[in-house]
Amino acid sequence: MSRDGSILDLHTVEFKRLLPGPIELAWDYLTKPELLKTWFADVTLEPHVGGTVDVRFSTETCGGHTAGVHGTIRELRRPHVLCFTWFQRYQQPDGSIKEIDEGEVRFELQEKGEKVLLTLLHSRLPTEELAPHSAGWHAYLDNLDSRIAGRGGIDFMEVVERVRPKYEERIASLQRSGAA
Repeated sequence: MSRDGSILDLHTVEFKRLLPGPIELAWDYLTKPELLKTWFADVTLEPHVGGTVDVRFSTETCGGHTAGVHGTIRELRRPHVLCFTWFQRYQQPDGSIKEIDEGEVRFELQEKGEKVLLTLLHSRLPTEELAPHSAGWHAYLDNLDSRIAGRGGIDFMEVVERVRPKYEERIASLQRSGAA
């Protein structure tokens, strides 16, 4: 299984990663703020359909390019599915915040023996955001795997810089082929 995400179309990236189990541990890393902070971001979420999700990124992972993400939980089935909308917040020159709809993020967990198959699907992304989000998710999932396995954190920006050109080339290839 490749660690790379698959560019399904010009608005969708999908990752499949085999993580250490049990499934409850992987679920906790997706839903508990104190664990989310170790591999992803400072996240608060109301764990029910219709609940809010607020993501505040560190400058080490987003360099201050965003004021975070706001979303609404669309599906929640413990310990298998967490799905929420992704409205990226951008600080405007006047200090106001503008939210841009950048799709939906879906995490699915499935037991595979002693391991857990994580499928992450980020859909309905604006094409110009597909490469940076793909590289970011790639690095975040590397970090998640490393944290669950007890190896500690990774160098997030090193991974992003290393993998982003691959995603840019795949997207450019799709655009050259006329894929929608």
